[in-house]
Amino acid sequence: MAVVDALKKFSPLGWPWSRGRAKSCRPFSLIFSQFRTVLGANNRALELMADMGEKLSGDYLFDQRYVDSTVEELLRAMQDAVAALNALTEERWVSLAPILAGLEERVRAIVTGRDDREGPALLWLAEIKSHHWPLIGGKAAHISELLQHPQVRVPEGFVITTRSFHDLLDANPGLRAKFGRFEQLLAADKVDEDELEALRADLEARVQKVQPPPGLLDGLVAMVARLNAVAAGAPLFLAVRSSAQEEDLDFSFAGQFHSVLQVPAQPAAIFEAYCQVVASLFGAKAVRYRRQVFPEGGTLSIAACCQRMINAKASGIIYTDDPMAPGTRNMLVVGAFGQGQAVVEGQLPTDFFRLAKGEPPQLIDATIARKEVALMANAGSNGGLTTIPVAAAQAQEPCLAEAKLLELAGTAGHLEILFKRPQDIEWTVDAADTLYILQARPLLLNEPQQERKPLSEKLAGYALIAVDQGRVAQQGIGAGPVCLVETLADLKTFPAGAVLVSHRDSSQFVQVMQQAAAIVTEVGTPASHMATLCREFRVPCLVGVPEIFGKVTDGEEITVDADDRRIYRGRVVELLTYQAATAMNVQMAPEFRMLRRILRNVSRLHLVDPLMQEFRPEGCQTFHDMLRFIHETAVLTLVDIGRDEECMPGGKLARRLELPIPAGIVAIDIGGGIADDAPPDAVPFTAIRSLPFRAILQGMLFPEVWHRAAMPVSFQDMMHSMLTAPQDALSGQYTGHNIAIISDTYVNLCFRFGYHFNIIDAFCHDVERDNHIYFRFLGGATDIAKRSRRATLIATILEAFDFSVRTRGDLVIARTSNLVQSEMERSLDILGRLVGFTRQLDVQMTDDAAVERYAEAFLMGDYGIVARDM
Repeated sequence: MAVVDALKKFSPLGWPWSRGRAKSCRPFSLIFSQFRTVLGANNRALELMADMGEKLSGDYLFDQRYVDSTVEELLRAMQDAVAALNALTEERWVSLAPILAGLEERVRAIVTGRDDREGPALLWLAEIKSHHWPLIGGKAAHISELLQHPQVRVPEGFVITTRSFHDLLDANPGLRAKFGRFEQLLAADKVDEDELEALRADLEARVQKVQPPPGLLDGLVAMVARLNAVAAGAPLFLAVRSSAQEEDLDFSFAGQFHSVLQVPAQPAAIFEAYCQVVASLFGAKAVRYRRQVFPEGGTLSIAACCQRMINAKASGIIYTDDPMAPGTRNMLVVGAFGQGQAVVEGQLPTDFFRLAKGEPPQLIDATIARKEVALMANAGSNGGLTTIPVAAAQAQEPCLAEAKLLELAGTAGHLEILFKRPQDIEWTVDAADTLYILQARPLLLNEPQQERKPLSEKLAGYALIAVDQGRVAQQGIGAGPVCLVETLADLKTFPAGAVLVSHRDSSQFVQVMQQAAAIVTEVGTPASHMATLCREFRVPCLVGVPEIFGKVTDGEEITVDADDRRIYRGRVVELLTYQAATAMNVQMAPEFRMLRRILRNVSRLHLVDPLMQEFRPEGCQTFHDMLRFIHETAVLTLVDIGRDEECMPGGKLARRLELPIPAGIVAIDIGGGIADDAPPDAVPFTAIRSLPFRAILQGMLFPEVWHRAAMPVSFQDMMHSMLTAPQDALSGQYTGHNIAIISDTYVNLCFRFGYHFNIIDAFCHDVERDNHIYFRFLGGATDIAKRSRRATLIATILEAFDFSVRTRGDLVIARTSNLVQSEMERSLDILGRLVGFTRQLDVQMTDDAAVERYAEAFLMGDYGIVARDM
């Protein structure tokens, strides 16, 4: 198979190598200029996203005009990026336009307040995506997140979305007008209290008598059928719970809206329960609470989360931080026999358990109440709940055994790490002793009055590791044991709740962000892909902290204060308590909440690894995905054009390099890559001005890297390489040479050494976001087993230097990006050494032990091992 065919087959982008059109050869200087245009548009969009993310820190004031103007500017930058990519690729990616149009429409719907009514009327919980959140309310959004984690068991179900709420208003004459007037009154500077109360009461009564909107009952039939399939013949009842737009997000709305339990699994009964939930939106206590927490007004709609009802043996609440003693690293469990409604409403005596956090958690003490009655599900056809007596022998027993308590505490600790703050969690245990999580919301803690002294006094006793160092990528405070991440392989063993410390940032850290308490890197930028992900997952993050990797040890507990750019030794309880007590004092302005909804649809990154098969236009779910795809596609375009000899200029533009090693390189300078006073031929190394090319050559020229003697190749290997050599290897205008297309900041280097082929494509300057390295290796002069071992050797070394690597047989593809200039030059120097070191090494790859031996030698700087083994 020809090398081109092999590369086409492996193409991670589904690259349109052939579109049935004639080849167009453009000046490479024009192509490079178009590439820079792509980078410029991408950078504008990323900078706008970063600015929007910073505004959510709470340190900035902004209004609706900022939101409107920034969104429009972002949309223009996205349109420019798509247009620039199509100019570069000669319209090969026109399929991006309709994808961008769909994403634009979603963002505009948020800005215009239509995002809660455009979408499906019903959604299966397990199929909810982040862009559905405006339709499902805060409680259902949290539950949908819980479903993504296999260690958390959540009852199956579906959501009647806010689209159904608006359909209901429109389907019943007069209801939409009354609702509009109700919202006007709530937003008015001076409210007619009598009119508001009369309208509220009228809406509350009317909603309970409405007719279902068209198609809703049929949709409920389909959803119930899916739930019956899950129940597998067991009696099916539902819990229909409120899920308003802000519920369990910025505002708890705890107990303000109505929930209906043990609802028969019949569409009419579910709709009746849903109407009770909707009516509670207009309940007196809900309206009173709403006016207190955001008096500026703003339309509020409501969804309903409908889940399979659990026949509970015991239920209750667990607080992942003790509200009575914040910062003590204790959890508090409150529970009783039967359903949890009796616990949350304070209707019956409850057991109290205090547990210490840890691996595993430990039970500290328990206060067991005498529980003479329990609230249980009514198994009759009408459903509902009923109070039944508890057997005298059981009344004084704890509602949960210690083993189940420890399991609950472990699950709750996981959720605290996941949501990055203490949690208030409702749980239940069924008759088979299976633990279910019903919902989770942020826990608001208050610092005890007697401990309210200046925070600076409390922090004076803690040792500081770093003060006013680095740049803030995401504000917040996190504490945990240090996990030093030197290579991407270290992420596989990352412990939950640890602080990730690394030499440089990487978007691959997204694999552990939900587990990380904080992230600190020596190199990075607040506008990188990783920084955007940290803002999305709310992981406190400092980048550019000098020498932090050497100042901490693996497993040492530290506290990262990304608000004040400080890192402390040990766990600073006072800071963590301060954060928990103040984090819910968020910006309550509608502009703040709107901007956050926009960023959920803009900044989430799903296309993390460009070497994965999903890295296609169809996989772009957000603007961030699209920007990542555009950047990586632009890079691959340069790689592809750079290796196409038919379109490369010849003649006087190609200048031979005079190097101390027989590398046979000719350079084509497209701007600033070679000194003006360099000779027209035999250009010396000292005349190279291209930053990335010079770094590669410097590595190739490192002592002992380039072994001059030929490796002894067996007759069998030689015949195998001749029979399987790429057919196009002996054709082309530069046969016998290695070609470098260079500028002051760019290199596209194509190596052909014997029967193996290398491509290095790199852009390097002082803007980290633009910088990238693409490396591709294929072939060799031996059989496939030896060539594949050499590929494994190369991949092992590249992974040690933080490259993202994929291999297939003897093919290696590796990438890295978003590095500061000094790190780029270091990485390119390593690639130069790697090219020289492995040039003929497939001959020596006789077994797997050889891979390990040569990898260790390279990483230890023992490049002379190759010459010694000849």
